[in-house]
Amino acid sequence: MLTPGYLYRITEACENTASQLETHIISLIVERMLARFGRGEEDIVTATDVWNAKVLQDAGILLEDVAKEIAKYVPVQEQKIYDAFDEAIEKSYQYDSAIYQAAGIATDTPLKESPEFIRIIERNFEKTRGEMVNFTGTLATRTQDVFIQEVSNAYLYAMTGAESYTSAFRKAVDKVISQGLRVYYPSGHSDTVETATLRAVRTGISQTAAEVTLKRMDEMDWDLVLVSQHSGARPSHFEWQGKMYSRYGRTKGYPDFITSTGYGTVTGLCGANCRHSFGPANEGYNPYEKLDKKKSDELYEKQQMQRSMERAIRKTKGQLQEYRKALDSCEDGTKLKEGFQKKYDRLAAKLSDQNRKYIEFCDKSGLRTEQNRLYKAGWNRSQAAKASAAARRYKASHE
Repeated sequence: MLTPGYLYRITEACENTASQLETHIISLIVERMLARFGRGEEDIVTATDVWNAKVLQDAGILLEDVAKEIAKYVPVQEQKIYDAFDEAIEKSYQYDSAIYQAAGIATDTPLKESPEFIRIIERNFEKTRGEMVNFTGTLATRTQDVFIQEVSNAYLYAMTGAESYTSAFRKAVDKVISQGLRVYYPSGHSDTVETATLRAVRTGISQTAAEVTLKRMDEMDWDLVLVSQHSGARPSHFEWQGKMYSRYGRTKGYPDFITSTGYGTVTGLCGANCRHSFGPANEGYNPYEKLDKKKSDELYEKQQMQRSMERAIRKTKGQLQEYRKALDSCEDGTKLKEGFQKKYDRLAAKLSDQNRKYIEFCDKSGLRTEQNRLYKAGWNRSQAAKASAAARRYKASHE
């Protein structure tokens, strides 16, 4: 069994690596846009077919650059996923061993000396790794599509007089920075790269640990299962958490494991992004105390709000980084730089307010602030200092 807190934390290294990839790719798009528009207004006043040819050439270069970035990212992320699997499954295995040993059953075989368990782990790792590689691979073509679309739209607005050259360019960059990168699924649903990574890794680890646990219970001819519990659980999971179940119906007085928990379904136990786990149980002993559903549901809503605020702060930090780069690439005294500076200052003030409201909310709700959840790749002391100065400047000018 793995605790909910452990399943919550185990994905952090993979999430941070995904954040780094997203930051690098957005930077590549913005840099290529700045290079294209930075040639000046005279470059845009040209035949449409000539302009389109130039854009496609730039898009081809961007695609190559992003592909190279992904090629560097994938083996690093693969290793982090492997490390997370290795640590988590061993931890779950040791928990289960302690239960069996307490019951007087010998469990001398180490996890990594069992060919069958190794096959289970490797199969599930490959499934998770493949999912990561697949959705990461779509980012290259998605990046190219975004570049072509936004640059072409800016060209159209400028040429038709709907926007000035500077305004059209700045708005195109604004849109790329504000929207970020998303992973799109066949269903039409989309996620940030971080969220897609978190879900894939957490679900993969949870399901692998569950499969190993069940296989081992079969070997031990063990019937009773104990499901983990935590306050603030998803409301639909509250009813079956922290309870004991029978796998085969041999132990009277305990409900069926599969039908009660929905194990094996997307929305059930060990389903998508679920932080519950389970392990062998001893009849008559349940370490979990009954939780108050109303309080648990209230905590769930508070934690959902906390996660939302953390995502918003990370997004703003990422946007500020890109505007900082755009500012550094613009010539002083230009309308373009002036426009980017205003946007940067406004976002810096927004970040200041977001941080303040986050601390206030956590304090009022009795939640611990989680600085690790506010991490954004590339955000350092220098970035924070510049943003703080910009926030003060913005607020002083709007008093």
